[in-house]
Amino acid sequence: NRASFIKPQKQVIAGNLLAHFALSLCMRQVQLEEILRCKEHHSKTVGDVFERLHPSLISVCFRYLGNTDDAEDVVMVSWLKVLEKLKGFQYEHPLSFYAWIKRICINECLGILRHRINFHLVPIEDLSADDEPSYTDVDRIDNQLLLKLVAQLPEGYRTVFNLFALEGFSHSQIAKMLKIAESTSKSQFRKARLSLMDSIRFTQNVKISHEK
Repeated sequence: NRASFIKPQKQVIAGNLLAHFALSLCMRQVQLEEILRCKEHHSKTVGDVFERLHPSLISVCFRYLGNTDDAEDVVMVSWLKVLEKLKGFQYEHPLSFYAWIKRICINECLGILRHRINFHLVPIEDLSADDEPSYTDVDRIDNQLLLKLVAQLPEGYRTVFNLFALEGFSHSQIAKMLKIAESTSKSQFRKARLSLMDSIRFTQNVKISHEK
């Protein structure tokens, strides 16, 4: 059934990507003392926190938008929003501040994508089980290459792939976020996987031909 092929491959591909994105937790942690100083407009602390979180936030935004310039713009806009709303932020644990600004960044990215995405709709019933690829070669793919291939996915595919495979949102949640049907989210995700595996196979074949 559908769940039997989604869960295993999701774990394999997402596991590879998350291994790359998993920067040291200390680089994403912000202590309560730092938040309090930021609320008091302590410029050095504000700068230190921003510099610490910046690489992770750029990585998140790049996954959605596909280019560094747009990612930089979103991070800056999100950071300004954070500073404006900082007084109302409720500290829970060292990672809660990063989780908050990451959520703001993702919402900003989705706002941009809603205005420019042209989803290539493929109803699930039009995709047979024979189209489902094998994922046995994914573990041998370099993480940097895998990231590049994900960035090259069409925007609709890439957006749903990020939200479902990496952020852990359900298709029902994604449908509400993007204002699309739940079936559309599922079809975008499946097409993203098919496209990604086609790209991986092509890359592997090119590499083998060069080695001969």
